[in-house]
Amino acid sequence: EAEDEEDDRDEEEINKRDDKRDINRYCKERPSKDKEKEKIQMITINRDLLMAFVYFDQSHCGYLLEKDLEEILYTLGLHLSRAQVKKLLNKVVLRESCFYRKLTDTSKDEENHEESEALQEDMLGNRLLLPTPTVKQESKDVEENVGLIVYNGAMVDVGSLLQKLEKSEKVRAEVEQKLQLLEEKTDEDEKTIINLENSNKSLSGELREVKKDFSQLQENLKISENMNLQFENQLNKTIRNLSTVMDEIHTVLKKDNVKNEDKDQKSKENGASV
Repeated sequence: EAEDEEDDRDEEEINKRDDKRDINRYCKERPSKDKEKEKIQMITINRDLLMAFVYFDQSHCGYLLEKDLEEILYTLGLHLSRAQVKKLLNKVVLRESCFYRKLTDTSKDEENHEESEALQEDMLGNRLLLPTPTVKQESKDVEENVGLIVYNGAMVDVGSLLQKLEKSEKVRAEVEQKLQLLEEKTDEDEKTIINLENSNKSLSGELREVKKDFSQLQENLKISENMNLQFENQLNKTIRNLSTVMDEIHTVLKKDNVKNEDKDQKSKENGASV
């Protein structure tokens, strides 16, 4: 165990020196490489690897930290030692970061895109050395994922887009059906409005006739009231005249009665004297 620890420390020191050399070389070559990148068009050759990195790169910043990659390797079940993990990370990590686009993309001019056998063995880790059932080596030919395509440098899920398109078609069909129902209801409402307008016109005509008849009745009522007033005045006048005549008749009758009484009295007196 002590020897393993010393070996690990030696490997770490060697790796640190290599990192320093890589950083210095990267700093010197970066300006020229940046200019070359402007001219070179990159294409994605390993889509599965890109999707794996994007899955863990939640912020989509284009790189993963060394400590995150170390934790991922420990959880893959490859049974790697700490020194082996460090050795693997030193191949792809620069300044504690792994810019995964360098691993998944390449220029169109490069023709050799095949993975080396050593890399395939690194992918299997120490599983072949353990007393477990034989681990079959994965096929070198990467199957094309028909559900994913690259469009303008971005991964597009065609299956998801098709599902969304089907949902949109269903929604569009439902909207068209509702629109048709609304149009039919609108036609019925227009017919109802026309019928109501016709009824309103006929009722307006009847109302005008009723108003005309009412005006005529009001005029007839005024005439009747005037005639009634005239008849009443004439009747009152007749009553007054009749009262005067009756008073005169009563006066005349009273005078006749007095005369008759006087005559009777005189005749009685004359009869008594005889």
